[in-house]
Amino acid sequence: MQRLRLADGVPEGLEVWCLTLDLSAPIADGDYRLLSPGEWQRAQRLRHHADVVRAVATRAALRRLLSAHTGIAPERLVFTRNAYGKPELEGIDGPVFNVSHSGDAALIALAPGGAVGVDIERRRPEAELAPLYGLVLSPSEQCDQISGVELPFMERWVIKEAVLKTLGLGIADHLQALSVSPSSVPPTIYRLEHSLPVLSPLQAWPLPAPSGYAAALGYAQSERYSTTF
Repeated sequence: MQRLRLADGVPEGLEVWCLTLDLSAPIADGDYRLLSPGEWQRAQRLRHHADVVRAVATRAALRRLLSAHTGIAPERLVFTRNAYGKPELEGIDGPVFNVSHSGDAALIALAPGGAVGVDIERRRPEAELAPLYGLVLSPSEQCDQISGVELPFMERWVIKEAVLKTLGLGIADHLQALSVSPSSVPPTIYRLEHSLPVLSPLQAWPLPAPSGYAAALGYAQSERYSTTF
């Protein structure tokens, strides 16, 4: 597990860790022992061994990182979900967190407060992704994408998912409500325009993903939602 170097301007205290997974290896005994019975049962319901490895290894790594921050043994940590369905620690003060995995790579983001989201996706040819433009991109982004300016589609996709995971909102329902473009004002790497039901300022940055992947980090200083949500 490797801690990633984050972009300039990322608030102090944010961490992102990268795991490289051996998807053909057996489940590590040390990982299995850290999981709760419910976590293990959910992993066992997955059809493919590679999916089980991702689920178990990533959850075990998350537990180890949270244990290092809280001083509580990793197997004793208990998780719950907030009002918007986002996982969080139950009964103790500790970092907020988010997890993403794709292929043989996984990311774990931690923040001392507020809300954090992370996404990683395996890159695919742009021509293969074109049918998704209408589902993912806002009208202004679709014009940019067709003309070939600004950001590649995959980069926009991971930014959107990271931001929506930050907020704990349903991703499919809100992708077109968020537009992403490069920022001309450092240290913010992306400019975000949205009609999302959130009052807190949103920020997003690229992450140094492994070769063949795209990844992004999202952050909000607090989870404040519009009363119209």
